[in-house]
Amino acid sequence: MKKLIPLILIISLLLTSCQLISNEIIVSEAETYSEAATEDHTKYYSYTFPQTETVSVTQEDITVMNIITGVASTVAATLTSTKPVKITAKATQANKTTVKRTEKTTLKPTAATTKTATKPVTTVKTSTTKATTKIQTTTAPVVSNELRGIWISCYDHISAAGKTREEYKAATDKMFKNIKDCGLNTAFIHLRAFSDAFYKSDIYPYSSYIAGTEGASLPFDPFAVMLESASAYGISVHGWINPFRVSTKKDATLLSSKNPAKAIVDSGNADGEICILSNGIYYNPSCPSNHERIIDGVREIISKYDIDGIHIDDYFYPSTDSSIDKKQYSQYKSDGGTLSLSDWRRNSVNAFVASLYSAIKAVDSSLIFSISPAAQLDKNFNEYYAECELWLSRTGYADLIIPQLYFGFEHETLDFNSLLKKWSSLSRASGVKLACGIAAYKCAAKDNYAGSGSAEWQNNTDILARQLKAIRNNKNYSGFVVFSYQDLSRTACKTEIRNLKNTITGKN
Repeated sequence: MKKLIPLILIISLLLTSCQLISNEIIVSEAETYSEAATEDHTKYYSYTFPQTETVSVTQEDITVMNIITGVASTVAATLTSTKPVKITAKATQANKTTVKRTEKTTLKPTAATTKTATKPVTTVKTSTTKATTKIQTTTAPVVSNELRGIWISCYDHISAAGKTREEYKAATDKMFKNIKDCGLNTAFIHLRAFSDAFYKSDIYPYSSYIAGTEGASLPFDPFAVMLESASAYGISVHGWINPFRVSTKKDATLLSSKNPAKAIVDSGNADGEICILSNGIYYNPSCPSNHERIIDGVREIISKYDIDGIHIDDYFYPSTDSSIDKKQYSQYKSDGGTLSLSDWRRNSVNAFVASLYSAIKAVDSSLIFSISPAAQLDKNFNEYYAECELWLSRTGYADLIIPQLYFGFEHETLDFNSLLKKWSSLSRASGVKLACGIAAYKCAAKDNYAGSGSAEWQNNTDILARQLKAIRNNKNYSGFVVFSYQDLSRTACKTEIRNLKNTITGKN
């Protein structure tokens, strides 16, 4: 036995050395999921976000990183376990609200890892790490593997002000029962509509829509309750944020003292981080400090709650006015930058989207990051500075794109069928999915901008049902999302929703 002790010690030291070497392979968040870090991003928009507290690396991830970094294969051979190798800071998972949902719809991509490059690169993949997306359904649909979603906006939220936890739970149970009864399986829930929160946050104040007054306190966490209800009815949950929007009002004095935007304004806003415009208040999309603040908020959400994804919509640049980021652009030009203002702005938005994607994946690679841009590609590109075609065609930006095709079949200039085909025809990277946003809010209403088709939604009660059929007939779409929850029970929309439900379940 005494003779074995030195041998055991030697083996232990060798294994420890191998483990240390393998841990060094784990790259920082700024180096992972960075196919989106193009030459323009790294040269003209250089910013490194703080390293995430939790990184999970599987055996497959290590194999891929060994290929990239040139690490000897003998090191990887010492790690034969198929269990994830985790490097975890205590604070990241300690306070996570876990609600087990055994019946949920999830898009589960397996993201391959690449190192930062100074030019566009192709994600390194092997047969075992190829990006894939799988949707698991919660009911017995006519079409399998179909995302059937609903947006629960800030205007749809049930206020928790003055309610006990039990009263609020009864209301959210009713909400998710209604969602399931309509044949839907996924909820995109507003968690930050402005610079606020619909969950218990250490960064943002409670929203007035959930707490009655911005910054008011609540005796329980309303989102934790919503997750319990979603779990009971088998509904998958994605947290939805509006990244840059602070308020629809331009009076900053109305903001809560707990609001990060108010603190910036009160301190003088010397760096122009806050934009106060005629249509409201916004975080300046060109400021890396704002990107970091927003991403920190997302990290907070995915650290605390067991959700299936993070979702953002079309609120990027609030204006084309050149004054809103004049200081930042002038500094960029002084530093030798050559991009036009429009290209520079698109580059800023791309850098934000890529960094948010990277931050989410660094915490949990199974989480879905989705974006719902406006229907008009030219408007996204020229007014919001959102390069949607890039996000679809390259990995490292989003897992799922859901354009808001909120138009009828008879719209004079933006008819639904044309838009559906246009988005479907765009180049799409493997693993990036496409779904379709449809507008229940237009049911029974006049469409003032549809020209000769302005009365279409008033004269028909099967538009959504026909749109679903068109979506299902196009193999490039993975499903649909309805805007928004309140319209599921709106009296004027009753027949339209019944026809949609019958189409979902195969009765039509």
